[in-house]
Amino acid sequence: MTKEKSQNKVKKLSEARKVEPAPVYINPLTDFGVKKLFCNDRRGAERLLSLLRTFLPDKMEGVTSITFLPTELLGDTEDIKRVTLDIYGVTNDRKHVIVEMQRVQQSFFNNRAITYNCRVISQNVERGDMEYNIPMTISFCILDFLPTWFKGCENGNYFHVVQFKDEHNEVFSDRMIFCFLELSKFAASKPGQLKDMEFPDDKHKWAYILKNMGQMEVQDLSQEDEVFRGLFEDGKYAKLTVMEKKKYKKSVLEYADVQDAIRCAQENSLKEGIEQGRAEKERQIVLSLIANGFDTPTIIRITGLTEEEVLAAQR
Repeated sequence: MTKEKSQNKVKKLSEARKVEPAPVYINPLTDFGVKKLFCNDRRGAERLLSLLRTFLPDKMEGVTSITFLPTELLGDTEDIKRVTLDIYGVTNDRKHVIVEMQRVQQSFFNNRAITYNCRVISQNVERGDMEYNIPMTISFCILDFLPTWFKGCENGNYFHVVQFKDEHNEVFSDRMIFCFLELSKFAASKPGQLKDMEFPDDKHKWAYILKNMGQMEVQDLSQEDEVFRGLFEDGKYAKLTVMEKKKYKKSVLEYADVQDAIRCAQENSLKEGIEQGRAEKERQIVLSLIANGFDTPTIIRITGLTEEEVLAAQR
């Protein structure tokens, strides 16, 4: 398949999606969806805490509230990379929490998570603190792809907690915690009623809902607890304002077009028999997104690439 045919395929798929009927619930894996459901108000904050308590009960013990903070973190000087987080907040016991929703495969995403945690810590060491009483920083990363840096992912493991340890497997520092929730194993072609499903625990339930909520039909939630009832109630597409619907549709197109761009780039690579490295794959993804009408700032936000990398891909 030529590059031109690949780009045309992306455009046709995008145009076909524009006439699809409105969903019942919004997709929490979109940029709009994750913010709408987990950080826009008090209910969102309580919902986020419920999610964190489910996956990190020991780290969230005693946490009763979270205050959301600005998500743009500047460097100390102009030449230091600026970072923008999806959700960033501090709990009542001074734990700093970063939530990242990553849709595109990135071999360097683990390094990106470390960078974000380090930036948060460096900006929260108080002047005159000679003992470096740094806050605990938790990075909770929701991945809509199969990560390649964990061994055993293919054996059913879907949630990973990472800390710095020494050669004896002893924790070197408990101040930085990285969590990776991998959703690819929870995809359902036709998700049914939650009340008819059996989940081994709430971790599996959360993962299933996050992955499939955007394509679910009306749910009978009479048997669900308040957290999940509130999630689906606040996630109803019909409850969005006109402006919110516009923002959500844009976010959905970004989400779907990225998946199409990746799929087409991979298909193009396989059919032409090209052995491509990471840089070349990223270049094809950028070119596909450009062909589909995305501007440079949007591509940077979607892929996590720098402006220089996006511009270099076009050369």
